[in-house]
Amino acid sequence: MPASTEIPSQALWGEDRPDSPVPPVAEPPYFDPTLDAWVFSRYADIVAALRNPFLVPASATKAKAPEQQDDEQQQKMRAEAQAGLPASSLRLWKHQLARHSEQLVRLLPQDRPIDLLGEYARPLCLSLASTITGVKHSDPEKLCEHARAVSAFAADPYNPVLKAPAKSANAELHPFFPPGPETLRSSGFVALTQTMPALLGNTWFALLQHPDEWLRLHLHPEWMEQAIEELMRYSGFTRILARMAVADTCVNGTRIQKDQRIVLRLIAANRDPESFSHPNDIDLNRRGAAHLSFGTGPHACVAAGLLRMIAVTISAPLLTQFATAQLARNVEWKGGATFLAPKFLWVHLYR
Repeated sequence: MPASTEIPSQALWGEDRPDSPVPPVAEPPYFDPTLDAWVFSRYADIVAALRNPFLVPASATKAKAPEQQDDEQQQKMRAEAQAGLPASSLRLWKHQLARHSEQLVRLLPQDRPIDLLGEYARPLCLSLASTITGVKHSDPEKLCEHARAVSAFAADPYNPVLKAPAKSANAELHPFFPPGPETLRSSGFVALTQTMPALLGNTWFALLQHPDEWLRLHLHPEWMEQAIEELMRYSGFTRILARMAVADTCVNGTRIQKDQRIVLRLIAANRDPESFSHPNDIDLNRRGAAHLSFGTGPHACVAAGLLRMIAVTISAPLLTQFATAQLARNVEWKGGATFLAPKFLWVHLYR
């Protein structure tokens, strides 16, 4: 199958669902003719690929590499984004978010099921996104409609039906944000209002599947930061990334020819037993190799520190206030090859 042919999402994520009893498996690199791409899933192979200067981020649906910026341009863009996320701002946003989270968590009822995403995570993330991006709009919820379209295509980039609405929605979003790095403009708004609640949904779903671990965090909130790292590893929010070779190269012993694509199955690498002992268990005090959910190397997520802060700050009051929780309804999943997440997370909360 030529690389320009649209690929169904199932060809990439198959049975690797967060609620599947069968965990993802890390295996040696192989070439998949259906995808017309190499598939990497071992931790060491993916780390080598992400750090290889001849492998560049690639479109999921195009047979050629995107037009590349030189190293100086890339470094300039990353420096601008990092400058927009100084430690002083992170501290201020954390303080504001913590206060808002603690206020909202006290209002969460125990006498009825609640949607943790709709009634807790999304309002907090929208409020923070409006503050960080400086959006100028009388109805931020209206902007969220556009953000959902952009996020849907990012989650399932192999679905051609989602491409045009995402492009149109992105154009609608841009005018409402002040000039500056994309991290703090429309792409940041999409990430904070859509991707962040989805990441939290996967993280909390993992805890709901392991109520003993929820209780342990309730009793030991000082473990929160390390626990969130472990839950991000275990929950496998970021499923794949795509790369393309701009020159012949060798990646951890595998020869890749120019213009060949590589699908990096991060979800499997984060469960690689060569890098994580008992990888299919949650170990809230796990140390050692870092998870790859935010990537690594020169193209790692520039806002990873911000996303980590948000995940910890929103989760801490919830897990401190409530000793346990139970799913009230079956989870329906949204997304595709890049990430899957709960549409809703209906639960009963217990103090």
